[in-house]
Amino acid sequence: MKRYQTLHCHTKTSDGFLTHRQVLDICGENNIGVVAFTDHDSLPKDKVIKELLEDKFSPHIVGLFVDPFNRDLIKHCEMAQEARRERMSHMVKKLNGLGFNLIEEDCLKASKGEAVGRPHIVQAIKSKEENLELIEKLRKKMEQDADKNEELRIKYDLMMQRGESQYPYVLFLSDDSYIKGVYVDYLYRINLDDCVKLIRKAGGLAFFAHWFTEISKCDETSMEKLLREDRIDGAETVYGFYDDIKDEFMRQRAILQKIINRYHKLESGGADAHTEEQLKDFARDSWYAGLTIDMAEKILSSGKVDRKWSSL
Repeated sequence: MKRYQTLHCHTKTSDGFLTHRQVLDICGENNIGVVAFTDHDSLPKDKVIKELLEDKFSPHIVGLFVDPFNRDLIKHCEMAQEARRERMSHMVKKLNGLGFNLIEEDCLKASKGEAVGRPHIVQAIKSKEENLELIEKLRKKMEQDADKNEELRIKYDLMMQRGESQYPYVLFLSDDSYIKGVYVDYLYRINLDDCVKLIRKAGGLAFFAHWFTEISKCDETSMEKLLREDRIDGAETVYGFYDDIKDEFMRQRAILQKIINRYHKLESGGADAHTEEQLKDFARDSWYAGLTIDMAEKILSSGKVDRKWSSL
């Protein structure tokens, strides 16, 4: 039986909630035979890498098949993680101003790792009953305002459709959220070309991740230009979950595959999982997960990466 693959997955090293070993165990139990660890600007500790190598499984960090001991990559990740902690501090102060009961230590406790991201901030917020009451108060206010604003109504209805897990992000913790001024953008960021250069110098390949989040800034023409000019090595053609907009996902996937094939680039993709349940949901959807079968093998067979960082 062919096994599923997820070449986009997170752990506690960044903003996920599972260890590398937990991810591997869950994947093994759910017919996911290949997993790439793609934590945000983060690398596992030497001890973790050695443990994984002893198990004949190599972590693939940020870019696929990179050398996790690469000095430039390590330096970049250290700077990025420090900036993430500073970013968290700024958002906590803004959330306090909004009325939330939250301190930095709550977020660090939720992260349990080296890096802290918005999912950890949300987890810390939701750990206190008074914060849940405030979220509900803000939701009701957004609902009332949506009656007078068609654009806001669309955003509100989509939030309700996707469930309570999305409330904090849509209400106040995104760059386009209902309440402005709480979200803080990344304080340390390198541009696309420098990022690709960093990944390639570390021996890896750079893939454009979940196009749907950037499609307004990078349309089909821009994506084709990136691939034609060899500024990226490929793109994810499977990303996230699309239960509510499957037709749009298939349209985007067809566009990406057409361009990728035209310029002889590579496909990647996966669940973009941060939790155990997300990995299991991915594996339960045999049609969707099935789209990832043989992705890693095709990347390896391209001859563009060193098999040292793969157990395949």
